[in-house]
Amino acid sequence: MLVQTILIILIAFFAYMHCYVGSTMHNRPIVIAPLVGLALGDFHTGIVLGATLELVFMGAFPIGASNPPDFVSGTIISTAYVVLTGQEVASAVVLAVPIATLVLLLDNVQMTVLLTWASHIADKYAEKGDINGVERVQIIAGIGNKILLALVVGLGFILGVPVIEKILKYIPEFVTHGLDVAAGVIPAIGFAMLARMMLTKKSIPFLLLGFVMAAYLNLPVIGVALFGIAAALVYYNATMTKKTEVVYDDNEF
Repeated sequence: MLVQTILIILIAFFAYMHCYVGSTMHNRPIVIAPLVGLALGDFHTGIVLGATLELVFMGAFPIGASNPPDFVSGTIISTAYVVLTGQEVASAVVLAVPIATLVLLLDNVQMTVLLTWASHIADKYAEKGDINGVERVQIIAGIGNKILLALVVGLGFILGVPVIEKILKYIPEFVTHGLDVAAGVIPAIGFAMLARMMLTKKSIPFLLLGFVMAAYLNLPVIGVALFGIAAALVYYNATMTKKTEVVYDDNEF
């Protein structure tokens, strides 16, 4: 259990540190859940949960001062629960959102208290003209924030499974069935949130074309994706060609 807990903490820290290497998005559920499954000895379940939870949190992106639920903690703890207990995938979907919301609240407390305190320390270095001191505070506070979040995830992993099992025993069957139905609806909400940000008048025809290919021509997802790549390249090349055309005017007046 100790080794598993350490691995979970390291995975969480790895996920939270994605912003330090250019926001590579390796904190997404589709990456993190398989790592958790690998650490706990069930890589296949981790892959299935990663794909499922990615649909749930597909539209979860920070926009301005608005932060989405902390899907790293939700993904790790819910995946660990399903892998260790053998529960259905729907259980992970049901658990992931409340866990992610709770850890987001804790992270907001950190940002309000700890990081604000670190900013005041950086201000003192700035008044002295010590740029190296400002950089040290920024690095220590930033990485320290991620370490604390990773430790919270590790604590949730240790305490979470027994507590979650006790809670689920007292949930009536009709509630569990309702949650299973909701688990099938939530991915659609994630798609809708993503589509709302991405769809434009120019991209809607491609979406409809992909839907027709999948629904009526029975093409697999990989086939539709490859067609989408080809269509994107054709559209990009056509657009760039129009922009690079040079118009010569012989009229000197």
